Amino acid sequence: MFIWVHLPVHTVPMVDVDTALKSAAIDRRKAKKDRDSSKPKRPGGSVGIEPFDPEVFRTKEIADTYSMWLVLIGSILTALLMRFLIMPGMGEPGPLLWLLPLSLVLVLPTLHRLILPDEISDLYTGGNWFRAGMLWIFTWLSISIVLVNPPLADISPPEAADVFLVFDEGEESEDLVARLDRTGYDIDISIEEGQSEGSMWLLLNVRDNVAVEDCSISVVLVKNEQILLNSTINGTDVNSITDYDDLVSENRSIVSILDAPLSGRTTDVGFAVDLGTFDTGTYELRYRIDQPGNPWPLTTGDAVYKIQILPSQ
Repeated sequence: MFIWVHLPVHTVPMVDVDTALKSAAIDRRKAKKDRDSSKPKRPGGSVGIEPFDPEVFRTKEIADTYSMWLVLIGSILTALLMRFLIMPGMGEPGPLLWLLPLSLVLVLPTLHRLILPDEISDLYTGGNWFRAGMLWIFTWLSISIVLVNPPLADISPPEAADVFLVFDEGEESEDLVARLDRTGYDIDISIEEGQSEGSMWLLLNVRDNVAVEDCSISVVLVKNEQILLNSTINGTDVNSITDYDDLVSENRSIVSILDAPLSGRTTDVGFAVDLGTFDTGTYELRYRIDQPGNPWPLTTGDAVYKIQILPSQ
């Protein structure tokens, strides 16, 4: 025997997935908003920008300005000291000219702490010292270049743009190129009967970046330890300049004895030195170009040639 019992039926409301997701998203945003409202606010916090303090920025800019002027003044004073005190006492270039100014870069931090107050010098970091060092080097270098070049000074020695030998008479004057054999500073010249008919001339094409008239040319000719010629020509010697022009314009056989002559310039000045007649034997020819210079004397140094006169076969 079966007994039917009727139980009450309760209806459960149905929620779709889309609505549940939207509700969860709204709840998360409300929770995040509540957490953010409890934190202290700072400018630019939403984009990760550090808080800006105008007073700190102003103090740092003032410190950088002090550092810039300290480095500029120090590097200029160093360049002036090197140029007008140390260089005149040296007499010639040396490593001290660049070693001393560059070594001062290492003492820039100490220099800042000695001169500037602590509240400023304590703000400097490694980046400041790097920038200060670069500013020191390039300022000193640029000022030094101005101080040692014309018109304020001259440290570049004169130079011989080309050096020639030429005879003014005889067969040697017509075909010296064929009669001359040169190896380095050794020069062999074959002459009919072992004696020249005319004089041999040394032609110097002198170049300088300021004024050639300040130069002096010293020429020495020696044979068997006997000095045959010891002459000094000034840059204002009109006769020597005229002789050079005449010998070059007469289309004689002129031979360059420089390994690598420099390209000619209109500012080059030619000088001629009469070496006299030559006979068989070995000669030593020496020349040097000097200039007073500023801050020290300038010279090309001695150029020495051995000239051997041989009789033609």
